[in-house]
Amino acid sequence: MTKDNFHKFFTIYFIGFGIIISLFGAFTSYIFEMNNIQNRLDKKAIEIFDIKTNTILKPVIESIDNVVKALTFNDTVVEFTKTNDIHKRNELEQLFLAIATSQNKIMQVRLLSKNGDEVIRIDRQNETTKPYIVATKNLQNKSERDYFQIVSNMTKQTIWHSKLDLNVENGKVEIPYKHTIRAAMPLFLNGKFAGMVIVNILTNDLFKAIGTSSVFEHFIIDKEKNYIFHPNNQFSGNKYTGIKRDIKEDFPDGLNVNGIYTYPIDDILNNDDDAILVLKTKENYENLLIDEKLNSAIFVLMLTVILSLLLAIYISKKPRKIQRALVKANEKLNKFSSIIDKYVITATTKPDSTIISVSTAFEQLSGYEKSELIGSKMNILTNPLQDKSLFKELWETILSGKIWMGEIINKKKNGESYWVDQHIIPTINDKNEIESFVSICIDITAKKELEKIASIDVLTGLYNRRMINEFVKNELETVKRNSNGLSIIMIDIDYFKQVNDTFGHQVGDIVLSQLSKLILENTRKSDIQGRYGGEEFIIICPQTTNEAACILAEKLRSAVENFAFDVAGHKTISLGVSSFNKNDNVESMIKRADDGLYQAKNSGRNRFISL
Repeated sequence: MTKDNFHKFFTIYFIGFGIIISLFGAFTSYIFEMNNIQNRLDKKAIEIFDIKTNTILKPVIESIDNVVKALTFNDTVVEFTKTNDIHKRNELEQLFLAIATSQNKIMQVRLLSKNGDEVIRIDRQNETTKPYIVATKNLQNKSERDYFQIVSNMTKQTIWHSKLDLNVENGKVEIPYKHTIRAAMPLFLNGKFAGMVIVNILTNDLFKAIGTSSVFEHFIIDKEKNYIFHPNNQFSGNKYTGIKRDIKEDFPDGLNVNGIYTYPIDDILNNDDDAILVLKTKENYENLLIDEKLNSAIFVLMLTVILSLLLAIYISKKPRKIQRALVKANEKLNKFSSIIDKYVITATTKPDSTIISVSTAFEQLSGYEKSELIGSKMNILTNPLQDKSLFKELWETILSGKIWMGEIINKKKNGESYWVDQHIIPTINDKNEIESFVSICIDITAKKELEKIASIDVLTGLYNRRMINEFVKNELETVKRNSNGLSIIMIDIDYFKQVNDTFGHQVGDIVLSQLSKLILENTRKSDIQGRYGGEEFIIICPQTTNEAACILAEKLRSAVENFAFDVAGHKTISLGVSSFNKNDNVESMIKRADDGLYQAKNSGRNRFISL
């Protein structure tokens, strides 16, 4: 066989072999990919369900639950329920209005009496309008509504969720339709039902967010096979609108067939709907997948044949480097990076905290342009309200190569404060040196605002009784470990009832507010100040001996005696002081301080007694 014939034979043989291998490989790949289409759909359905529930639905329900809890346990709500005081009512209307303003999903925030009367009600027409206080004359009695019947008979103070239904006013379904779900919690006084807090949220936008994807049609059905949500909005809530829609019209072969996925969501909604999220594969999507695989197989076959021909012709040359996979991987990486940049709050700094890069999400949250941030130190965001000792702990941790996690209050460019849950991760090079720090944050400002609402006395701005008890408990645990001293001062305004009787409760409120400012001005940053109830205040003094606490008590007594309150004039206070004993608990420490206060009043007032 001549050299030319051998070359021709080898070329033809190589081409033929390449074509056979190409055909076999393409056919096998096509069959394999066809079998994987169902697996892809299964994984896609799980992925979409996870996004719709954990990212969209669950946070909304948890957010509303937190609002209901915060209001139910709010001291002003409890006090108003006891006294029906008009001043407390005005405070509550403003509190309810502020909460509704903070979340445009909230349609109604209401306080109902034990008889079902609406006492306070905030309304909103839709997600784009502002909430408003409903006038007293327009308030309704809701004692006949199912939610009042259920909540008023609850024996435990837990959250109750209504079915996903339509809003009803004056016994009729409101038009245009407002899809809603309610969260409510009973109020108890002396173990008896005294009313309830109930919040309605608008679910129109929530349904839109849940009901859109390019792969599936989305449905939500209840246990009676009624549509809570339907892609054709006229059938959503058909149980309440009276528009009939047989489930067989959308699922003629039932729900247990390929391409249809059902997921219960009653663990999130926690109501009587026993709701199910149904994902139905769009008709054209599977055909697109099949065409995609077929086209891919043909493309691979043609490409392989061409490559076999080229390899046969240029057998003496090195194969070309194929970088198709690398290009695709790079495209995916760029796409992923753009998603992180847009939605994840990240920043990278040098070891000296000079900012190297920030994400767009970081830029938007801080209010600074990237050009302003890059090259600056991270302390550009430092908030004067932040405890400086936290930064010492932070730097000790990350400079040792460990990850630091914690909550920090920062300052935007416009001076506004915001809270983040921050993770700072050191990056180490081959020489075991720290090259940079990567910061990843979550914006928790809304969470902190709710915590503040739940822990602060509205009138004075001091901590409320519930939070004071928690602080005493924490400080007791600390002093038992470290033995560094702890004292408590109880304060009561002498003859405060005369102020209310003579000048009215508004002047009384002014006295309480001004006294709280005097307490803050004459105590340390480390002290914890609170309103314990009525005209009674409390100061927790960590790392403070009885002698030092008595000096502080006298300082406060003198400051109040020499202060002229607006309208009410000069007033005095009585004080009780207690300091830590080894067998003390929360109740015993507070009781001793209260007993000291009682003795101070009985022995002439305008003095302190330490027990």
